[in-house]
Amino acid sequence: MKGREILTTVRERATADHRFVKWWRKEEDFLDYDLLDRFLEHAAADEEIGGLQLLTMNEMRDEVKRVGGTRVKFIHEASGDKIEWVHRAKEGMRTHVCAYTPEALMTIFDVETHGNPVDS
Repeated sequence: MKGREILTTVRERATADHRFVKWWRKEEDFLDYDLLDRFLEHAAADEEIGGLQLLTMNEMRDEVKRVGGTRVKFIHEASGDKIEWVHRAKEGMRTHVCAYTPEALMTIFDVETHGNPVDS
């Protein structure tokens, strides 16, 4: 699947609910997740991938929960949904509470997987 085909596939399959993409190289030796908008911005015409899967907030939340385990909690409050994340920082373990957004999910996922979701 090359650049133009990637764009066509996303346009045909994507709904308003799709905020993320899971994609892999044709050699199937590399797997990555990204925000859909960012992925499309960086998709070059000569880039070649093996395939992709579009993900919703709920599907990405499940991936974050899978890699973060009990250190990630999703909180429903009257003021809006939030994520409570306990992670290791330079000064030790730290609890971070943030809004339930695509960007927050992606940041937590990237930190938890150390940028390598295959080994996670």
